Amino acid sequence: MTATQVAAPQGSVNPAKRRSAILTALKGHVDLFLNAGSLIATTAITSLFGFAFWWVAARSASPEAVGQASAAVSAMTLIGTIGMFGMGTMLISDLSQLRGPKWELITTCLLVAGSAATVGGIVYVIVAQLWIPGLQEALGGAFGTVLLVIGIALNSITLVLDEALVGLLKGPLQLMRNAWFSVIKLVLLGGLALAPITLTGNELLLTWVAGIVLSTAILSVALRRRRIIDSARPRFSLLKGRGKSTFDHNLLNLATYLPRAALPLVVTATLSAEANASFYTAFMVLSFLAMVPGNVALTLFAVASGDKRALTSKVRVGLLICLGGGVPAAALVFFLANPIMSVFGAQYAETAGDALRLLSLTYVPFVFLHFFMAISRVQDRVRGAGIFSLFAGIAELGAAWYGGQSGSLTDLVMWVAIVMGVETVLVAPTVLQVVFGGAKRRGDNANSTSMTLHERAWLPLEYIRTVGPLYGVTVDGMRRALIGLHAADPKHRAVSKLDRVGARWEHMDGAEFAQFVHRAVQDSGDWSLDMDGMTRKLQSEPRGVHPIRILVGAGYVAIKVSHAYGDAGPVNLLVHELIMAASQGRAAVIPPLERNRMALPKAWWKQFGTKPARWKEGISFARPPEPEETRMRKWQPNLTVRSARSATTLKLMRQWRDEYSPGVTTSAITFAAFTAALHQLGLKPDTGGATFLADGRRFLDKDTRIDSNFCMGPYLSPQNMMDPASINTTIKNELATGRILTMMVLREGKIALDGAPGMPDPYPSELAIPPRPRLTFSNQGRHDLLGDLPWSVGPEWRVNLSVPTLNSPEGVTLTTSEMNGVLHVEATFHASTFDPNLISKALEMVLTDPSALIMNARRESDEATQALAMA
Repeated sequence: MTATQVAAPQGSVNPAKRRSAILTALKGHVDLFLNAGSLIATTAITSLFGFAFWWVAARSASPEAVGQASAAVSAMTLIGTIGMFGMGTMLISDLSQLRGPKWELITTCLLVAGSAATVGGIVYVIVAQLWIPGLQEALGGAFGTVLLVIGIALNSITLVLDEALVGLLKGPLQLMRNAWFSVIKLVLLGGLALAPITLTGNELLLTWVAGIVLSTAILSVALRRRRIIDSARPRFSLLKGRGKSTFDHNLLNLATYLPRAALPLVVTATLSAEANASFYTAFMVLSFLAMVPGNVALTLFAVASGDKRALTSKVRVGLLICLGGGVPAAALVFFLANPIMSVFGAQYAETAGDALRLLSLTYVPFVFLHFFMAISRVQDRVRGAGIFSLFAGIAELGAAWYGGQSGSLTDLVMWVAIVMGVETVLVAPTVLQVVFGGAKRRGDNANSTSMTLHERAWLPLEYIRTVGPLYGVTVDGMRRALIGLHAADPKHRAVSKLDRVGARWEHMDGAEFAQFVHRAVQDSGDWSLDMDGMTRKLQSEPRGVHPIRILVGAGYVAIKVSHAYGDAGPVNLLVHELIMAASQGRAAVIPPLERNRMALPKAWWKQFGTKPARWKEGISFARPPEPEETRMRKWQPNLTVRSARSATTLKLMRQWRDEYSPGVTTSAITFAAFTAALHQLGLKPDTGGATFLADGRRFLDKDTRIDSNFCMGPYLSPQNMMDPASINTTIKNELATGRILTMMVLREGKIALDGAPGMPDPYPSELAIPPRPRLTFSNQGRHDLLGDLPWSVGPEWRVNLSVPTLNSPEGVTLTTSEMNGVLHVEATFHASTFDPNLISKALEMVLTDPSALIMNARRESDEATQALAMA
């Protein structure tokens, strides 16, 4: 056997096969490399020749002239970009899918952009003349002003034209135009520098405008010769139906580009034209670095718009290019900032050396921001990205203005860099989710739907609703009800599968769901189990893929529901319809509500955004105190539940309330009585405060409905936890502030950044000695909706449990509800922490005589106060 016939060791790869595999993989990205390469080459050429242009300008003209010209070029670029009105990116998105003549749409967009930019240029001139003296000096007289307006219009037209060529995947042609533009303006400047004249800003600007005109003429000849232009006649009717897309793209374009283009103007306005000359050259060096991510991201958008399935692979390759080559280059600029700036002159190095060093640190933010924009465009989330970029741009300009007014050029750049760092933290998760295969999970498709932020917030939690005794409800009937619901609406969340890792609702076909429902709905398996036993059985089951898990047996139905599906309101509707459909032998009908992702931001803005006086109060919420250090013992979880009900307690509570504490709610009386019962039994509950679950729907508009979970549990500290009036006042005051909306916004903001766990944190292994009940109160209100279920007993005998499946080691959660005049209470806790008999006794005491518990607590409090006064 020859050496070439010997098998390679296991795990190794033949070099020839490795090279073949690499080449095959790279061939799949030829479109990305070719068009991104042309854009990078364009930026490289324009940057290098621009470097040479401004070097010649700095050597042959005064700093004042260079500052005037650079401010004019910045205005020309800024207003020209605004005048694009999103036409360029709209063309990138639509040209690959457009049937028929493409250049009719392109020329139409060119006319619109040129006209809009002309108007924008005139507005800029008026504003500069009337209100900004620093910019007025940079206009350069009547000739310079006219030249500037013309340049703004031409620049807008060519910007749209370049992006149209990218949309046609004709990147080399825009490379040709920009190369000619760079060469022409440099040659013209060289001629003027050799002429026996004093160069002003107007001459420098004239070379720039002439370069645009002549390079566009050369491109036009090339397009005609290659017969690429099919029809140059504008047709404004082609813009019909593209208004929303164009607006969204324009919003994102402006919000992203404006702060960078306006920075030289801010430098000029807050510092001086001389400072802007130094800043502009430093910023040009950064632009040379940022050309790679900017152009790769733009090409990524052009390529993936026609094939969204390729997004993940294109992003991975693009990031590899940008980070692999760009980060070392940025590090080089950081360490060589002063020598680089000294090329322009010693004055530039002294003024902007540190500024360039800081700017080099923003390279990685530029990478993530550009890729975030490209991904948002491909995934049709342009509006959201635009709104984010709008606020980010305002923050950047505000930081620059603050730094310029209060310090030097270095301070200005430092503040801008800090803001860009914060922006990176916010957008990086979107990019990384795509890199690691998250693009499919992020975008809704036929097989799955992404969860809203408030659904993701509650994904680790579940709770159980157990009702009975009932008649006519069987396992088969419940399965048929769900199968019927699935047939009518296969994307309904109740008949979907939970993807806890990807935070998605996964949808199934009929055959898969028929198998799925057999695991979701089962017989209790033990007819000796009572309602508490069935509840505990579901509590003990690990979390899985079922949004609802149902046990049927002994006349009871126990339904474990993911909190991502909903809270009391949506779950009661689900329980009612499933049981009614199962008893009637029909399909369940549960119309889904609109998945309102903006309900929380709108509610928060309505409560706080327009009322600055509430801001301080809106963010000053209490937190549970840190547990005191104490002895610990080994502990294992043993979650259990005890329940009770009474048909007379509510009447007793209302009688006591009318006489002793008018205006308090029966839920406040129940909470206070339960705390007093635990105290009387020697369990010594923590009376420093408790968690009170509250529904945030009270802050929504009347026509806004949320079909999932919209609750929050603030930690509150009533003055007396055994006094209903104190609890009632504390809850009422808390809800009046609307602070729970801020808590929800902060929680969802954190989830948007770092994701939400699909499972809760593991239980600890130790417990404090002695344990003290840490109380959580949840009032679910009236459950009279369930009054028409096929009950086999009267209201006073009906079971209606609402029980969580998670609790802290010392936690005791009391859930209350009212159904047909009967008060139902459930306490969830760990039997390994507290004696279940004592908890049951506490519930019995609450339902037997709540007023006695409260009055005894008042008496003890009064006696303690008197004793303290006497002491």
